[in-house]
Amino acid sequence: MSKSLRIIAAIAVVLAILLLARSPLAWAQNPLLEDPRVSLQPQPANRDAGTVKPPPVVVPPVNAPGTYSVGGVCTFIVTEMADAVSLHANLLPYATLGQRPEYISSYVAGVCQATFVKSGVGLTDLAATDGVVKVCFATVPNTTTKIYIYDNKTWTALETTVDGGLTCAPAQQTGKYVLVIES
Repeated sequence: MSKSLRIIAAIAVVLAILLLARSPLAWAQNPLLEDPRVSLQPQPANRDAGTVKPPPVVVPPVNAPGTYSVGGVCTFIVTEMADAVSLHANLLPYATLGQRPEYISSYVAGVCQATFVKSGVGLTDLAATDGVVKVCFATVPNTTTKIYIYDNKTWTALETTVDGGLTCAPAQQTGKYVLVIES
């Protein structure tokens, strides 16, 4: 008889669990999931939504004076640009810099590449008669930084100035510009 009581008790426990499982209290319900306006499917990014627009990572070719932000990391300030000349700017990962020289302690901001083109031909250096450009990064408080250019062979320190929250240097060469802390 004790065996049959144990079987009946086990059946009662199983039935009680099943009944509780059907109850809304047993489930972690979220009223938002029941709203037909809410979707769990990933939505495509809408670059027109919101009030703050991120700057492009690849800037369309620059043919005129102005201020051009690259991915929110650096800004190219073009004060003069000849008609046949254009600046192509984009943001690159640190891996494109290869081995960091020992005299550079660390990178502070991303890599901003500038490529100058005149009449469809790439330029190594931008002559002053073809344009005047500088690259700027946000100034890092309590840190002494310098802007370098890397042309895939040589690292060159540029004359770096700090003014009004910007750390800037002339950008008259095709290459990769980066804000660094020197060793």
